[in-house]
Amino acid sequence: MIDLLLINPNNRMPAPFSAIEPPLWLGLIASYHMEQGEKVVCLDAAAENLNMEQVAERARLLHPKKIIIVVMGNNPSVSSTPKMPAAEELLGFLPEAKLTGLHPLATNHSKAIPSPFTGCPDFPMASFLMAGTREKYRAHNWHCLDDLTRRSPYAVLYTSLNCPFTCSYCNIHALYGNHNIIFRPLSAIGVELTALAVFGVRNIKIWDELFCFNEKRVKAICDYIIAKGYDFNIWAYARTDTVTEKMLAKMKRAGINWLAYGFESACEDVRRQSGKKFADSRARRAIDMTRDAGVNIIANFMFGLPGETEDSMKASLDMAIRENFEYVNFNVALPYPGSPWYESLKEKPVDWSSFSQFSPNICADPRVVKFRDEAFQAYFTRPEYLSMIRVKFGERAETHIKEMAAWKIRS
Repeated sequence: MIDLLLINPNNRMPAPFSAIEPPLWLGLIASYHMEQGEKVVCLDAAAENLNMEQVAERARLLHPKKIIIVVMGNNPSVSSTPKMPAAEELLGFLPEAKLTGLHPLATNHSKAIPSPFTGCPDFPMASFLMAGTREKYRAHNWHCLDDLTRRSPYAVLYTSLNCPFTCSYCNIHALYGNHNIIFRPLSAIGVELTALAVFGVRNIKIWDELFCFNEKRVKAICDYIIAKGYDFNIWAYARTDTVTEKMLAKMKRAGINWLAYGFESACEDVRRQSGKKFADSRARRAIDMTRDAGVNIIANFMFGLPGETEDSMKASLDMAIRENFEYVNFNVALPYPGSPWYESLKEKPVDWSSFSQFSPNICADPRVVKFRDEAFQAYFTRPEYLSMIRVKFGERAETHIKEMAAWKIRS
């Protein structure tokens, strides 16, 4: 008899350019229950591209005592939110199931149950992701521009959970209930890095909301990788005001080839209104240091934050173009449930589909959505950008970016 069935609901867009990420949160929950002696089965409907009926049929065949649908994407807000409609639809097929993850907790969903380990630093690694499932997953296209034939296998690793900062658009604290970082023991991280190397995994995402926070820990993790001689291709999240030259140099030596910076807006005043408090000079310094270290930058921008104007959106696009980052993400800023921004609204959006970045009824000014879509095309079709990609990563990478820019997300 199976004690627990854990399900990652399927909300994938069938684009060949997107990643298929291992569901780390689901894996951690699975490991926790396995350590309690329970028999656990994990069903990743997203990786297997299963529809609701297929998931329900699998569940019926397994006869589990409990079913938990895990509503967590590969980052707190943007990719977790589209899982809510999929999870609620799945509840129609599996009414006995419970929900856990960011948005069920943020909205006090009637089916929500707390995650078992948000305050536990010595949590076991997501063992089911290590055994026989790695080939299901593929890295982001930009992560493998140096060799697009090697996007699989792909793994995620956590070294810490939570974030101490208070950006008004972020809802991650609804999951943890506080602002305290939970640091995983360095010994456990070393064990998992060795396991990934033994299993032949090269592409790794460090899942932490903020990896580049404690310089001593970052250096210790990198020193372990360097000493072992592992050939990893890693990306992680950073902040402009927490990186240093020595940290960046060490990360590059360890194979951390990409860092994602949340610039959010080129306008300091817009950032300040949302609690993202760093000076323009600090952003300039971080960009220069990162490039000097030879690390590629994924620049994250949001259009439509409180205080945003057409001029400030244009300034953000101009900054991205001027810096010619190796990759950019342009998102529409949305007041996700659980965020201070959402809580401040007198009239709160209630339709989950309105929080999807590509929904026809997205809860954002249509002019902002139009600007985001046009900014994407403007950035990725520029001759200067394509030339840089060709020089750094080769002609195949340039062709791939052209194909990506031509892909129509909305019909």
